[in-house]
Amino acid sequence: MTQHNPYIEPARIEEIPSFTLAGISAVTTNAVELSGNGKIGKLFEQFYSRNIGGQLADHTEKPGLYSCYFNYEQGDAGQYEVMVSLQVEKDLQAKYPESVTTFTVPTATYAVFVTERGPVIEKVQQAWAGIWQWSRQPGNERTFTGDFEFYGPDIDMNDGQMEIYIAVKQ
Repeated sequence: MTQHNPYIEPARIEEIPSFTLAGISAVTTNAVELSGNGKIGKLFEQFYSRNIGGQLADHTEKPGLYSCYFNYEQGDAGQYEVMVSLQVEKDLQAKYPESVTTFTVPTATYAVFVTERGPVIEKVQQAWAGIWQWSRQPGNERTFTGDFEFYGPDIDMNDGQMEIYIAVKQ
């Protein structure tokens, strides 16, 4: 098995206006996720098994799936909330099922990282390792206001490529 240098650079810096996500969420930490007892994979399974996407289909703003990270307690060292979600129309929260969580991602400047092509779960984990290294370099300051992964509507989970958006200070 080849060892990858985890350090990566963003593909671009992009300003994105606020948008609303709706889905299901859990509170976790990076330590829990790296222990093999993580919650993120289970959230994806629940999202599909409970047909959350189907329940929100009439309110979807943009096709594709989001994994959003927010409510950070201590940056990447503490607890945070993660939500598997879809981008939805704003101001319609009252119409969503009770089991659905919403979060409005604030307007921010993002460092956008593009994963290598391959098995998505493996490539996302590699990209995050690189992002953690990148964020510790001088001049790369995360805001922890809301980061997200975007999975396009036609992504092949066995051989895909996706983007990770990290909110940064400019």
